[in-house]
This record gives sequence, C-alpha cells and structure tokens, in this order.
Amino acid sequence: MESIKDKLQSPAFLMFVLYFLTAISLVLFFEKGTFILWLNQKHNPFGDSFFSFITLVGEWHIFVVVGIILLMYRFYYAILLTLTGLIHFLIIQFLKIIVFKAPRPADYYADKLSSFNLVEGVDLKSLYAMPSGHTASAFALATILILITKNKLLQVIYMLIAILVAVSRVYLFQHFMVDTLVGASIGLLVSAIIWWYLSFKNKSLLYNNNRLHRGLIFNK
Repeated sequence: MESIKDKLQSPAFLMFVLYFLTAISLVLFFEKGTFILWLNQKHNPFGDSFFSFITLVGEWHIFVVVGIILLMYRFYYAILLTLTGLIHFLIIQFLKIIVFKAPRPADYYADKLSSFNLVEGVDLKSLYAMPSGHTASAFALATILILITKNKLLQVIYMLIAILVAVSRVYLFQHFMVDTLVGASIGLLVSAIIWWYLSFKNKSLLYNNNRLHRGLIFNK
C-alpha cells in the first residue's frame, strides 16, 4: 500500500488543491453569483448535453453500482465506500436541512429567472443549496477510488470527473460555487479520514482481516 505522503503528493490530489484554491478565490474575492452568471453566458448545445450527463455521477445509484463492482474485487473496498456513502450523506443532509437552509439559484434569482439560459429537461430545485450533495458524492467516490488505485492516470481521471460534476451543478443552475466547494471538501475529507483511520490508524478493526481482502469473484 502506498504511504499517505505518496497519496497526498499524487497528481490527482494536486489537481484538487488547484481546484480548491481557484474555487475559494472566486468565493472570497467576488460576489456570490459572479461565477454562475458568467458560466450561464457560456451555455451551448454541447455544454447542455455534456453537463447534464456528467452530473449523473453525483447520483446515489452510481455509488451502488461502483460498490457492487468493488465487492467483486475486495470486500474491504466495498466497506470503505459504503461507510463513506453513509457518513457523507448524513453530514450533507444535516447541513442542508438543519444548519444552512440556503436558497438555490432558481430561488435566489426568481424574479428574473426567465432571462437566464436554462437547460431543457433539468428540474430546478429552489431549497437546500448548501452544500451540494451531488458534488460531495462525486468527490467522496473519486477520493476512495484514487486511494485504492495505483494507476496515476486513472487517479487523475477520477478527480477530473469529480471536478466536472462540481462545475455541472453550477452550469445547470442548481448551485452556487460556494455550495460545490463545501460539498467537494466534505466528500474528500470524509473519504480520506475513513480510509486513513481504517487502513493506517486502526488496522486491527478491519484491514488486518485477510478475508476482507478477497472479493466475490477475485482473490487478493
């Protein structure tokens, strides 16, 4: 297993740092709607189709599909993903419904919504914007896959897809940049902490169980 240091220095996590610094700069130094208004002016048929598709990676059923695939290879990986999915979901819902109760762009700009470029077929939500659940799920999934994958190119692809999901939530007029930034941070941190705790900090809990390093089809 690669060390924590090697993982943190991987190209994929350096991509996240670049994304995080860019996003937080936009959040801190520009008004709330600056990025979504700018991106809304860039709408085109390809972008509408592409972002409508890529945003689906943040749906719950993708977690289930990937979990089943990991179950074929190694029970331990499936457990990591399951714990990540449950914990990040509870955190996101608590923050959305109890803490922030923030309006989404469709509600924030309700008085002039007809003037924006909206993607046909997308059901615009109006409540519980902060943080973005789709973005959190995409980053939680990508982080687990990066941490259990040795191939650097695949790691970069996983992170790139997660970042594109974050952009898609703004493009589709579902979230502000700050919503996706917080969601991405939660998704990544939850996955990273669970992986670190079970794979390094407390190996005796699950990791040292050899039976968990087998899958339904493939063995270690």
